[in-house]
Amino acid sequence: MSNIPSSQVAIQVLSFGDPVEGLEVQHDRPVEEPREGQVLVKMHLAALNPSDVFTVKGQYPGVRAVLEKRTGFVPGLEGCGTVVRTGPSVSLSVGTRVAVFLEQTAGTWQSFVTTEESQCFPVPEEMEDFVAAQLFVNPLSCLGMLRLILDSSPVQENPWIVQTAANSTLGRMFIQMSKGFQLKTINIIRTSIEKDALLKLGADIVISLDEETDVMKKVKEITSGLGVAAALDAVGGDIGTLALQLLGKNGLFIGYGRMSGEPIRVVNRQLMYHGITIRGFWLSSFLQGKSKTELVHSVIDLWSQKCFAPSVEAIYTLDDFRTALKSQFTPNRKGKILFRLN
Repeated sequence: MSNIPSSQVAIQVLSFGDPVEGLEVQHDRPVEEPREGQVLVKMHLAALNPSDVFTVKGQYPGVRAVLEKRTGFVPGLEGCGTVVRTGPSVSLSVGTRVAVFLEQTAGTWQSFVTTEESQCFPVPEEMEDFVAAQLFVNPLSCLGMLRLILDSSPVQENPWIVQTAANSTLGRMFIQMSKGFQLKTINIIRTSIEKDALLKLGADIVISLDEETDVMKKVKEITSGLGVAAALDAVGGDIGTLALQLLGKNGLFIGYGRMSGEPIRVVNRQLMYHGITIRGFWLSSFLQGKSKTELVHSVIDLWSQKCFAPSVEAIYTLDDFRTALKSQFTPNRKGKILFRLN
């Protein structure tokens, strides 16, 4: 393709801290030529994830520029587009539609991405762009935590799992995916606004904290006195502590987020007499030593089998990034925020 411009629109990080004030739209950022083993991708859509917000704040250790305290880079971990130019020693063909996962380098919030071929994954023709643009962070996190639950918790005898932040984009996806693994979910939300929507999505039980006065008693009734086999927590603080207290014997607690900014409280009695395990989940650590191609194929297979269906709250241009970031923090958001790039 010969109509590739020499410059493009991109968002760059000017300073770490406030995610709105620390960003700037560039309309003249150079388009880099692909070198050996690299491809140039004309981007269609890119996702806005919580990890991207932490990147802009300078708090996400998965991006190299954050660790180096280096500004001037383009954020964004994932998106999708079409290969428009290739460097030497590349097997992908021009015209191939790919999902892009940049991990340590970041950089999907721009019109064109030059990256290693190994960070681009062809997607099926029938997969829409809005699905391909969010194929990694949430689906791979759900898959990784589900595998951890199957391997390290007593779900064979007790299929009940509790999750906090159940109405988040990841929480909604976990509800869907868990069905394919014959697991049952108890989903904790702050208010009842999204209760019916989560039940329609496939949630077995939804507990709204503005309605239920005794969550412990309720969960004991649901699980026939066993408690839950595993708890997933993205909140911490009082809500995360509640999820921890719902665990039954030999239960597994997985902390994967820090929405409240507060720690959970652990009672030694649970550790001593109930044999519970507490651990964290971070996608970057989960991916180490694993074949990303095989994992992506697993996610695509799950999508093809209709085990999950990503949703979108809104799509914005890069020039409207301030509105996009504000939308990211809207209560009861029903899907992912995306950027339209071309």
